[in-house]
Amino acid sequence: MPISHDAVASFFQKFAASSNSKDTPAEISHFADVFVAAGPSGNVIVKVEDFAKVLPKRRQLLEASGLVHTSLKSFDVTASTDRHVVVNNTWEMDFKTQTHGPVTIPVSATFTIDMASDTPKVLVYLAHQDILQILRDRGMLAAI
Repeated sequence: MPISHDAVASFFQKFAASSNSKDTPAEISHFADVFVAAGPSGNVIVKVEDFAKVLPKRRQLLEASGLVHTSLKSFDVTASTDRHVVVNNTWEMDFKTQTHGPVTIPVSATFTIDMASDTPKVLVYLAHQDILQILRDRGMLAAI
């Protein structure tokens, strides 16, 4: 039986809440022990314990660049089995800086999620854009 839209929505509500919480253990709880991260800069296999070490530094860089909030705008399940879903999603990252004022940057990603347990896990995270490069191109990336 394919995975329900409600189950995917519930996953993303929790994922978005933890992303904005600044709670590293809550954020990494959504990822498999080992997952693939891919994007415009390349691909890497990531151990969740290594992710936990770099996540606070990434968050600090984004906040220093003016990030105030990230919100899920939409998601679309593109493939589903009894266990896995592939989901395209769009987000808005809201920044505010003295130089640029309020800026909203839309980003998108594709996730492959293992939904087999009560705690679904991201197996593949494919970023469609490089947010750090976008900030760099706009002159918004902080030097920390």
